Amino acid sequence: MKRLFTISILCLMLASCADCGKKEITRTELREKIAGAWIGQMVGNIYGLEYENKFVDEPGQGPFVFNKAMRKMEAVDGAFSDDDTDVEYLYLLMMEKHGVNPTYDQVKESWMYHIRDRVWLANRAALGLMHYGLKPPYTGKKEYNPHWFQIDPQLINEIWAYTAPGMPDYAAGISDWAARITSDDWAASPTVVYGSMYSEAFFESDIPTLVRHAKGYLPKGDRFRAIIDECLELWQLHPDDWKASRKVIADELYVNEPDITRSIWNADLNGAMGILALLYGDGDIEKTLNIGCALGFDCDNQTATICGLLGVINGVGSVPLDRAMPYEHWTKPFNDRYINVTRYDMPDASIEDIIERTVVIAEKNILERGGKVRQENGETIYTINTKARFQPAKESAMNFELPAERGRNMAGEAAEILALTRETDVATLDSCWLTIPKTYRAYTVDVINDGVVGGPGAAFYSLGEKSNAPKQDYFGYRWDNPITTDMVSFHYGPLEEFGGWYSNLHVEYLDEAGNWQPVEAAVTPDWPFCDEVFFQPHNAEFVFTFPAVTTTAVRVIGDDAVLIHWHKYTKDVSAFISITELQVYEAK
Repeated sequence: MKRLFTISILCLMLASCADCGKKEITRTELREKIAGAWIGQMVGNIYGLEYENKFVDEPGQGPFVFNKAMRKMEAVDGAFSDDDTDVEYLYLLMMEKHGVNPTYDQVKESWMYHIRDRVWLANRAALGLMHYGLKPPYTGKKEYNPHWFQIDPQLINEIWAYTAPGMPDYAAGISDWAARITSDDWAASPTVVYGSMYSEAFFESDIPTLVRHAKGYLPKGDRFRAIIDECLELWQLHPDDWKASRKVIADELYVNEPDITRSIWNADLNGAMGILALLYGDGDIEKTLNIGCALGFDCDNQTATICGLLGVINGVGSVPLDRAMPYEHWTKPFNDRYINVTRYDMPDASIEDIIERTVVIAEKNILERGGKVRQENGETIYTINTKARFQPAKESAMNFELPAERGRNMAGEAAEILALTRETDVATLDSCWLTIPKTYRAYTVDVINDGVVGGPGAAFYSLGEKSNAPKQDYFGYRWDNPITTDMVSFHYGPLEEFGGWYSNLHVEYLDEAGNWQPVEAAVTPDWPFCDEVFFQPHNAEFVFTFPAVTTTAVRVIGDDAVLIHWHKYTKDVSAFISITELQVYEAK
């Protein structure tokens, strides 16, 4: 009897350990689920694209149409690249070239080469900061990227997780690493949550279980972890009324959100909408996607993410193929065509080929993370190390250094601030399509010599009354007594999508005859090579060094950039500069 009892206990222990750190999946199953991730994301993107940013104050009502996406699909006779899938396609190319764990240096190189337009908010800011000379994670930090709190990382990083099947610890870690390219603090948390869910979804189909497990990858006290708890409680309190739950979350994270992070693209707000769609969708893709559209805000990003997740859970066969094959001559999802319309020098591809290449990367990741492979009855079977963890590479910080040796800053001693525009025209500013929170703004030029180079109330917008004409902006100082200087430092503030930066900039001093004279100056880092918004850095410092001059006045002067693309949104608005500080250093 004692021996039988011992054997029974041993069997129970072996059974429990069978799932202790190891799981198995066939290559066929792996491919089916990765196909579900890719095609699910494409379908979800189509669902939400028509309604992006349309349902804010109130939820959408449906029924939902797909005219915008259908026109795009018809034009390319297949799927089209969009910001919900194209950076993941870029990351696939990177993993093929550099291995499953590329470095931040490699990310920077790929972003700067392939991404030249069609990015916004935190992604756009990160790209500009890369061209300025910073590398991740500095490109996502609050002090440089004013959009650090936005949704961006949730919609471009799922591939790190569905190439890590059954390795949620690893997926959470690499998702956080990737989120820091564009974001900071709690804004990275939804990416971690969705990453861990994608990875665990290869073996777990219950949505509430996935959600509860995923929040465990966030530290106690994390804001999004508390929001997930709130979503779960609301779902249990209002099991048949997602609108009631939406109102609570929208009031908390949008209506009553502090101005400095209040946005329809807020990461936690949109991340929570995705969680609600999953909980109320009951695992049914059509139901989940319709609720995802109706929940609103930046809905196409949520619908892409959640449909891809459900595609992993249930396989590609569960994805609504009437959306993926709307034309009679299409015999495969999206006509097996992924057409690149958004990224520079990235090839079009067969979707089946993208899926197969992703499976190959997943295979490599499984084996590099301590997994094994064997052949059995003609099938490839992978044993996965479910306890695998992500270890980032150690890397240097920046690609340039600003001059460290500086004399005394004489800006605060000036008798007069020189500027073309001394006060922001608030009516003109309010007429614009703005993305930078009001908290960052100052409304008079007096802030440019207060010693504060960033943060709330630091950025002066030299936006005057409405005018069709571009302008030349200048900022400088006059002193009662001559000063000698050989260095000037100019600090941008946060930039808007339609302007805020110079096309060119140089330093001038006032000669004894009262005429402005240019100096031959070197600038560190190099001045941005183009006027386009996608290459401009927020909160950036440019240091001009030159042979010493003695003078009573110094200024920087240049042409304000004008983006024709934005004229339809900012009609008759004059160009402007966003500046936080201008420093003039005494010659050493």
